[in-house]
Amino acid sequence: MATSLFYLVIAVGIIPTLSQNPGVKMRVTQNGIDYAEKVAKSALTEKLNNIRLEDVSGKDGKFEYWLKNFRLENVAIPDIDMSFNPGQRGLTMNLRNLGVDVLLDYRVRYKLLFVPISNSGGVSVNFRGVELTATVGIDQFEDTSPRLVSRSCSAAIGDFNINFSGSMAWLLNLLKGLFRGKIRDTIRSKICDKVTEAINTQGADKLRQIPLESDIADKFVIDYRLLSPVLFTDSYLETQHKGAVYWKADRQSQIPFSPDVIPAWTESSSMLYLWMTDYVPRTLGYAAHTHGYLQYVISPDKLPAQSKGFLNTTCPDSACAGTLIPLLAEKYPNSFVTLTISSSKAPDFNITSSGLGLTLYGTLDLSTSSASAVVTANVVISIAGAAFVRNDRIVGNVAQFRTIIESLNSQIGEIDISSINKALDDGMNMVVIPQLNAVGDTGIALPVLKDLTFQNPRIVYQDKSVLISTNVQYQGIV
Repeated sequence: MATSLFYLVIAVGIIPTLSQNPGVKMRVTQNGIDYAEKVAKSALTEKLNNIRLEDVSGKDGKFEYWLKNFRLENVAIPDIDMSFNPGQRGLTMNLRNLGVDVLLDYRVRYKLLFVPISNSGGVSVNFRGVELTATVGIDQFEDTSPRLVSRSCSAAIGDFNINFSGSMAWLLNLLKGLFRGKIRDTIRSKICDKVTEAINTQGADKLRQIPLESDIADKFVIDYRLLSPVLFTDSYLETQHKGAVYWKADRQSQIPFSPDVIPAWTESSSMLYLWMTDYVPRTLGYAAHTHGYLQYVISPDKLPAQSKGFLNTTCPDSACAGTLIPLLAEKYPNSFVTLTISSSKAPDFNITSSGLGLTLYGTLDLSTSSASAVVTANVVISIAGAAFVRNDRIVGNVAQFRTIIESLNSQIGEIDISSINKALDDGMNMVVIPQLNAVGDTGIALPVLKDLTFQNPRIVYQDKSVLISTNVQYQGIV
């Protein structure tokens, strides 16, 4: 009977898999729980107003009764609070001073001096001072996905009043003591039954919608499985996720490095904090390099229409490869060149307080339409970028880059390295950087419910990790 946000904030508890630092970590603070209270109050009011309870029947001597068509109306929840419960590895929700009206139909049958008499009508029961306490925890399904479970539920009913209507109401109101205990116990047990059912079914189903993996650029997948059970404290809950990125067709490859420790963080003003360490992009780069994904071809067909002539070796009235490197025009006139950059080792990815840094290591092959490997070189490309949050994704773009040519080898004679650098920089601007920005703009989906939106997210760059500090808003069906 709790809300979907309530399900989210305790959405953890998969069996431990590895003893290592997390690549991704999430923390929900008391402010997040306070927001969940507001959502829960509205949702619970609506759900309780729509409860339908099972019929009740009984017999006391010659008096038989049937109570049916229980309906709850005018539910009011003045006080609700939710708190972390470390001992139960979950959250405890308390509803106090709840008021509710219960309407039902009755039918009675009894004998008066051997004469059978039956009667039917309606009953209204007004409950006040109802209290409900429910604790929700986490277990797991056989496939290790998290399973929301009701740890406990108790309800206490304070004062309530019963009024019968119908032709024999005057008599039944005199005898209502016969029904009082039965109605109170039925309502008390059925409320907890409905709460438990909602947690173990609707809540569990909603929780399983949180992604444990997500595709990246169609070729890769990030593993968001949990490394350990959720950590509950008195002031926050925390989940630790693997955060490794794999080639989709090869998830068994061993990664030769591990995540570093995430820096300490004491601020708690936001509802949600999410850390993504450099382990995520480093494993992405490792998978991309080992599977030959990091190859960029700069050829006329890859350039915009207005720039295709840039790769020509002959260009009497404009600038082109032939004017940058005159030996190309001399040796291979009326031709065009193709630049191919291939990674020579996995890229380095660095996160510091200043921002994001990516270093690509590769080989450069400059070929013409009539000769291959005319110029080859080792290349180091340093890229500075920035991260942003868009909807449920972390995205990024390239702010600037710098190329360094090393170990140049020319088959056509001595070439000015600055000319190759200029050709490479122009090719990077026209082809490689747009491709990198396209991947960065797609970004990486975060492990949250699709119905949860970030409000005023803030990026904080830490040593070897990016921290998202944000409030949230739930827009789904609860």
